[in-house]
Amino acid sequence: MMRRAALLLCALGLIACATPRTPPSTAFWSGRLALQVQSEPAQQWFANFELQGNADQGELLLLSPIGTSLAKLSWTPRAAQLEQGGRTLQGASLAQLSERLSGTALPVAALFDWLLGKPSDAPGWQADLSGHGQGRLTAQRLQPSPAATLRIVLDQ
Repeated sequence: MMRRAALLLCALGLIACATPRTPPSTAFWSGRLALQVQSEPAQQWFANFELQGNADQGELLLLSPIGTSLAKLSWTPRAAQLEQGGRTLQGASLAQLSERLSGTALPVAALFDWLLGKPSDAPGWQADLSGHGQGRLTAQRLQPSPAATLRIVLDQ
């Protein structure tokens, strides 16, 4: 009897060790964004977006008002990738590819904190988080030129 109990306990222990762990949840936001870049000529664009992951690994999908994919940025600690118009570009950094896409290096790492309502430093950028409770944020880049303004409205 004692032997059976010991075997049962060992079997239960092995089963518990083999149970798959659930992966940590990943952050996800969706909404609308507007970006104005005061370059020559000035650039301005609007898109719906879906952002998931974190500053180290994630994906930013930009969509037209009717849901067509405009571009997708994805990144890992080792590389970044931009898919746009049937073409795929590889890059060493997310900042490099976001600048190629939008005309300015977007502060994607800080953006994750800003969307959580946490202040975060991004060189040259100032974020206004006063509208966070209403699902809104504004960030301005003053340095380096060209100046840029990013506005985000989250889906509620």
